[in-house]
Amino acid sequence: MKIHLPLKVKKDLSYQIQIGNNIFKDLRKIVLSKFNPDKAIIITDENVFNLYEQKIENELIGNSSKFEIIVIAAGEESKSQQTRDELENKIIDLKPTRSSMIIAIGGGVVGDISGFLASVILRGIRYIQVPTTIIAQVDSSIGGKTGINTKHSKNLIGTFHQPSFILVDFDFLSTLPYEEYLSGLAEIVKSLLIASKSGFEYLEKFSEKILNREEIYLQKLIKESIRTKAQIVAKDPEEKNLRKVLNFGHTIGHAIEALSNYKIKHGFAIAEGILVESYLSFITNKLSEVDLFRIQYIVNRLTLDKNLRKEFSFNDIYEKMTYDKKKTGDQINFSLLREIGKCEINKTVSKELIEIAYNH
Repeated sequence: MKIHLPLKVKKDLSYQIQIGNNIFKDLRKIVLSKFNPDKAIIITDENVFNLYEQKIENELIGNSSKFEIIVIAAGEESKSQQTRDELENKIIDLKPTRSSMIIAIGGGVVGDISGFLASVILRGIRYIQVPTTIIAQVDSSIGGKTGINTKHSKNLIGTFHQPSFILVDFDFLSTLPYEEYLSGLAEIVKSLLIASKSGFEYLEKFSEKILNREEIYLQKLIKESIRTKAQIVAKDPEEKNLRKVLNFGHTIGHAIEALSNYKIKHGFAIAEGILVESYLSFITNKLSEVDLFRIQYIVNRLTLDKNLRKEFSFNDIYEKMTYDKKKTGDQINFSLLREIGKCEINKTVSKELIEIAYNH
């Protein structure tokens, strides 16, 4: 006997990204009036909580009994199976229902693990992203990628689970340590390289002002990066094709992160990935020497190249890359630049050429 079970499911997963200054105060009304959860479980980390406890209490929680707050340790180490297990139990202790929601207030670690928990608890509840770092604002909060790290590599356990709403308040960036600020610039560089030639030219022109943290220039680049990612995700929400361009710089970058046991900041690892994969684009994908030089110059101008890749042997890096979820069989696929502002996907490159680019 054969039974055909047709499951052609179409869902509207659209959501709004609200961007601006001093808009966190609007979140309480949005949560209570638009989403009306029976419970709103806030997940944040110690750094954000220590800086913004009163802001969260006064502007979001207020006198409502619907809000609960859970604080995790800050840092990439919390994006782990152990932290996931602990958080799952803490959330289930609160007796959530399908009408409950999670609110992630923090950087990429908080957003990624919160989104993952929202996707699996009760087989899926709603969640809101409130990204407080540049990396989270321009990249990790958008698009519904959730996940945790393993000893093998980064983000190997995860789901696609789109948020219900994203609130990007630039005011959170004022307390970013300078190293975190620089780390965030790497994701902006990546976004511009893959899809915004004009944005990259703007960054070249005003790199000094960006280094000096002049808000008007930074905010323009953040908005451009968000626009770029939103357009890509809208066309390919589950990374079947086009969305793979967002992985530029990340195949090498994630391997460096994993080998450092996540001690190297994400942005600095990605900056090294950008340099290696740009050179790989030059020798295999017809990126011009002029564009290669411009990329190398801006990464150095923004003090993003820490030359950390020299601490790891290529063979160790390549071994980590074999766990990369973008590979096909034994072949490692890259997203490589054809020119600044234009990236191409599914480029298979030999180990020998990857080694040349890595050691260049």
